[in-house]
Amino acid sequence: MDHTTFIMLKPDALEAHLENKILDIFREEGITVLRKKTVVVDEKLILKHYEEVIERLKDRVPDFSSRVKNEFVDKTVKIFELGYHHHDIVEKVRTLIGATDPAKADPNSIRGKYATDTMEKSVLEGRMLRNLIHASDSDENAKKELKLWFK
Repeated sequence: MDHTTFIMLKPDALEAHLENKILDIFREEGITVLRKKTVVVDEKLILKHYEEVIERLKDRVPDFSSRVKNEFVDKTVKIFELGYHHHDIVEKVRTLIGATDPAKADPNSIRGKYATDTMEKSVLEGRMLRNLIHASDSDENAKKELKLWFK
C-alpha cells in the first residue's frame, strides 16, 4: 500500500453512528484502513487543519474560524490513514465521499446517502456545513494532514 490519504470523520458522522457504514464503503472499493485514531479536538489543531480555508474565505466569511471552533473544539473526531493499491486514491476517496455540499452530492456517494445538511442551510444559520467527512484534496495535503493529526 504505497498510496495513502487522510480522512476525518467529523462530529456529525460520529453522532449519527455512521463510522462502520462509511468505512464499509471504502473497504468494498479495496481501500484499507492503515491507521486510525480517536481525537478530542483542541483549538490549535483544528485551526491549523483549516488554516488554508480560513485564509481563502477571510473576505467572504470573516468569522469562519469561529465557525470552525464552534463545530470542532472539545468534540470527538476519528481520523484515518487509508491505503489503496493505485496512485489515484485521493481522487477515488473524494468521488466516494461526494460533493462538499450534500445537496449537490451524487445520491450514491457517502454524503448523498447519509448527510442531512445543505450549504444553503448552514449559510442561513451562520455555521459550518455538516457534511460528515473531510478528505485530503491532494497527495501533498494528505501528507501534511497525516503528519499534523498522527503526530
